[in-house]
Amino acid sequence: MKKYLSILLFTLVLSGCDDGDIILTSFDFGDANLEFCGGPGDYVFYKINTQSAESIAVQLGTTDVLFFESDTLSFAINGSSNIVSYRTYSEAVGSEYFCDNIPPTSPEVISSYLGTDGTAILFITALLDDNDGVPFVNSFDPMEEGFGDFDNDGLPNFYDDDDDGDNVPTIAELGDDPENPMNTDGEDNVDYLDEDDDNDGVLTRYEVGSKKDLNPRDNILDPNVGPNYLNPAVTIMFVVDQFRVHTYNITTDARLRIENLVLTSDSEQITQQTLNMGTISGILNTDITLTPEFPD
Repeated sequence: MKKYLSILLFTLVLSGCDDGDIILTSFDFGDANLEFCGGPGDYVFYKINTQSAESIAVQLGTTDVLFFESDTLSFAINGSSNIVSYRTYSEAVGSEYFCDNIPPTSPEVISSYLGTDGTAILFITALLDDNDGVPFVNSFDPMEEGFGDFDNDGLPNFYDDDDDGDNVPTIAELGDDPENPMNTDGEDNVDYLDEDDDNDGVLTRYEVGSKKDLNPRDNILDPNVGPNYLNPAVTIMFVVDQFRVHTYNITTDARLRIENLVLTSDSEQITQQTLNMGTISGILNTDITLTPEFPD
């Protein structure tokens, strides 16, 4: 997006008193919320002090897609691709001043300062969750709901909504009491970590109606018992070495800090050793849908 911020940052509009002095109001953004708009090539973070009609904005020119994974990123403030702008106005501005595609014509810019040095540090914390009802465990053990990958589908258990890869969602294999998950065959693993839930020698994934069927739950020969994959008396099988579509959620928080900031105008300079811009909770909250590759 071509926003007003990027269009005007290179033209510093300075309007002072009759004697030429520049009026600074407060440079106070402590109570203002950090806000955001934009995307790759044009990430804009900004804070507005409506009482004193001033703003500070940070534009990051990276073309990388951000917020999908946890990271700490540093950007050198250079006044061109990575920009910090501090401005005062004739009256308070709103979010549209930074985010609309059409440049606003008002309010009037009273003073404008451009960042000539400093570092913007973006702290990204992304939480991935499969919402399968199993609490996260900080472990690489594939038998835990952590970083291990029980079914080797490339998705760690904590955001794999089918931990054992049997094409029955984990949440459907927990049962009514997640504290005591179902264990149909009463042996080895609980159902959501058991590739043959009824221990009949046929993988749960194979107890389907055809080679293209990816849903073992809808194949029921004996309604009194339930799906075939939970009925040890039924061993009808079709080899299906393919995973169904998986879904997980990403919720991301972003925190922005600027260090050793130098802001300059034609006649003045503002320096800030550390400027904590704040945190945006849930800057990204979206579902990811994919089909994992079946392991060799």
